[in-house]
Amino acid sequence: MSFLLPFRSIFGFTNSLPPSWIEILEIAKWCPTVHNLQPQKLRIISETEAHLYYDPKRLLPMGDPKSIFATVAMGIFIEHLSIAASYFGYQVDLIEVFDDISVNQSENTLFAKLQLSERVTKETIERGLITKRRTSRNNYDGMPVSTSLFDTLKNESSKFNNEFFHTSDKQFIKIIKKINQEALFDDLNNNPIREELDNLFRYNKKDAELKKDGLWSRCMGFGGALLKSVFQNHEKWTKGISRILLKETYISSFKGTSSIGWFGGDFKNTNDYLNCGRMMARCWLLITKEGAYIHPFGSLVTNEKANKKINTTFTQPTAEKEIWMIFRVGYSKKPARSYRLSTKDYLINS
Repeated sequence: MSFLLPFRSIFGFTNSLPPSWIEILEIAKWCPTVHNLQPQKLRIISETEAHLYYDPKRLLPMGDPKSIFATVAMGIFIEHLSIAASYFGYQVDLIEVFDDISVNQSENTLFAKLQLSERVTKETIERGLITKRRTSRNNYDGMPVSTSLFDTLKNESSKFNNEFFHTSDKQFIKIIKKINQEALFDDLNNNPIREELDNLFRYNKKDAELKKDGLWSRCMGFGGALLKSVFQNHEKWTKGISRILLKETYISSFKGTSSIGWFGGDFKNTNDYLNCGRMMARCWLLITKEGAYIHPFGSLVTNEKANKKINTTFTQPTAEKEIWMIFRVGYSKKPARSYRLSTKDYLINS
């Protein structure tokens, strides 16, 4: 690697020894995963090589049966590892992908081979943004997002063969809120989906602190007692005045939403999902850099009825690309941060 030293000096890299995998994992583990399930695990092979595994017990057989979004999350995680390593003048490269992620596995399963190598070009995203990033389901303050941020997202997504779109049209946003609310009731009426989500909710702080995963009610923007009642006594909330109250409560949680964004890209296989995940990681951190937050609308993509509606409503990407991520973006009070497993829980010992 000695031939890289002149370039490393130009870009301000001074460390000669690579960081430990544990050192960068402690930062990268704060990346977002689907429903905060954190399925990723590392087996450290050497100073510069690690194998990436997944825990099938931390997947969604009902909500994500083909593990498409679990794979996107793996791309997000790999990019976070690389950004965390950039502080030391290194990067993490995906060297090889093995079999697709599957909910049918019964034990930790090898997914990919990773390599830590010295950087030649400087990373433009600071690792401190990783721990600063949040998902905000709070009310937003209505302040419009700057056009410069949208331009940044458009530019960054194009590097990964994705297209970024956005709208601040109030009527359009109203329609999206309605479709999202309808998807909620549709999922509530789907017993397997509802039961899977009920198992993932942490309805109080004690449970959230103990398990350090899943969907803590405080981060969801709803009281734990209300959420528990909705998912464990769902019949009560799907008819009559209770249905109306739940609908109004849910819609009111989107108060202050001034912009909706969405990405369209190639989204047909594992390589596509990983590529989109890497892009999503970077764009989310660039949004964080501007002091803004996002709230992904997963149901608009995963719910079949909602997905059909959004594909007749949203501007579509070119060629055979498809819309795979929709979110509201804006400014709010600092949201609570969900817990993460301890670093040792991410490691597979040889």
